[in-house]
Amino acid sequence: MTLEPYDPDRLNALTLRALDLCARLRNLARTSREENLPGLELHDRKALEWLEKLEGWAVGAEAELHRRVELAKGERRANETVQSLRRK
Repeated sequence: MTLEPYDPDRLNALTLRALDLCARLRNLARTSREENLPGLELHDRKALEWLEKLEGWAVGAEAELHRRVELAKGERRANETVQSLRRK
């Protein structure tokens, strides 16, 4: 597995893709409801597995983002402290 850099624009593009998929699924539900269909048989095992993996991936990405934010804050504070000490 290769790590890929995701800037805010690339994250937004991924988010919009996921939202488009959500909209399609919501449309399936709406149409099924409007047409009073008793149910739509779907092979869902793989889709549910993928969703679980995607949720885990998102949790890991959040944790990594939080870690990097805290590191960046620490670096900024350290630099500010060094600059402050140099001015004295």
